[in-house]
Amino acid sequence: MVIDASALIAFLRKEKGHEKVARTLTQRECVLSAVTRTELLGKLVGSGSYTETEVKEALEPLGDALEIVPFDLEQSDLAAFWYARRKPYNLSLGDCVCIALAEARGLEVLTAESAWAKLPNLRVKVNTIR
Repeated sequence: MVIDASALIAFLRKEKGHEKVARTLTQRECVLSAVTRTELLGKLVGSGSYTETEVKEALEPLGDALEIVPFDLEQSDLAAFWYARRKPYNLSLGDCVCIALAEARGLEVLTAESAWAKLPNLRVKVNTIR
């Protein structure tokens, strides 16, 4: 299962749907793009929710449950397809990278972004936490 930044933010902040993220992390093999990790850290530190040290410490216990995947050329090409079509779906580059990783690995996605399930030509299954 590919985990989106929005799902991990909900998990760390104990927002609605965080229980589903917790279950997924304990019951399935999960991956996170290194690019999505950047987005996650940036959003949490930028919002003032965590300091840089605190967010890294909060993610540390997930080390065994969450593999960080480097961004490669295959994912870059797949992400470009979605990024070129980001409007009117309001997809960020991070969103496109997350979907691309799922496509490249043949995995499902876990996200808080319910609009993803309505994307045309979506080639992965999207699971929402809320």
